[in-house]
Amino acid sequence: MYKEFRRYPRYPISTKAVLTIRDEGSQERLTTQVITISQAGMGVYSDVVMKKATQVSVQLSFLAHDGLTKEDIFEGRIASVCLQEDDYFVGIAFDREIAYDRFVDIIS
Repeated sequence: MYKEFRRYPRYPISTKAVLTIRDEGSQERLTTQVITISQAGMGVYSDVVMKKATQVSVQLSFLAHDGLTKEDIFEGRIASVCLQEDDYFVGIAFDREIAYDRFVDIIS
């Protein structure tokens, strides 16, 4: 039987995020589709392969529970990359956890 070892549960979400990838002195921006999020990270689909441990900034726009579009930027690193058909599922670990109140805004 599989046991979940994650500190925070993942929540399904469907929104876009812009990643700024900082790799060996260069920067690249790309738009990705966010699939899951937790207070400690997120999973996105990308058509571009990324290297594990690469530093990224994630610019996330979302519709909050009050009906307003809000934006946040999270710093993190690529934790996993998995090829799935023609795209890559990329796991991003945040440098700092999302505050609970802000997280509720994102997933509501």
